[in-house]
Amino acid sequence: MTLGNKVALFADVHGAHATLERALDQCHRVGVTTVALLGDLIDRAEQADPCAIALIGWAVVGVYGNHEREIALAAEGYRGELRAETLELLSGLQERVVVDDVCLTHEEEHWGQHDLLARLSRGAETNGHRPDARITFTGHTHFRSARDEHGPIDIARGTLTISDRRRYLINPGALASGQYAIWDRESHVVLFHQIER
Repeated sequence: MTLGNKVALFADVHGAHATLERALDQCHRVGVTTVALLGDLIDRAEQADPCAIALIGWAVVGVYGNHEREIALAAEGYRGELRAETLELLSGLQERVVVDDVCLTHEEEHWGQHDLLARLSRGAETNGHRPDARITFTGHTHFRSARDEHGPIDIARGTLTISDRRRYLINPGALASGQYAIWDRESHVVLFHQIER
């Protein structure tokens, strides 16, 4: 599994497939190569096909959220009810994805693990951060935010330049509210977007 040079970060779509399609149109125009799903793509099974259809043709990597967890874990049980492409997308979602030094997850208040034993075994590491994930992208709160090991980062101007000397926890906001981000991995810039309704 790899991430492309430009990654769209979508969290908390909650079945809003028309908003998803508008965001994907914008992503296509700026050369996004990978879509990273950060959970809660859908709330109910009947929302799955329209969202999956919108994502056909995109390189997608992602995690399930609390809303579609049961559907994703039991995707085969929906055979005949959902399209094959939808089942493939849902069954490919995981609880947590780590690619290089990037972690994708749905629910993370602090970067790293919630597992106390894992944190204790890494005693010297800041906030129990996993050494294989320097940047964590998350969703769930519907609140656009970014922080590093020093605390919250002001992203009011709509951009964040990633330093290779820092660790980050970044939430692009809820796509259901029109918020998402594009991470240009070559320029190290995360650009936050708002789709107007």
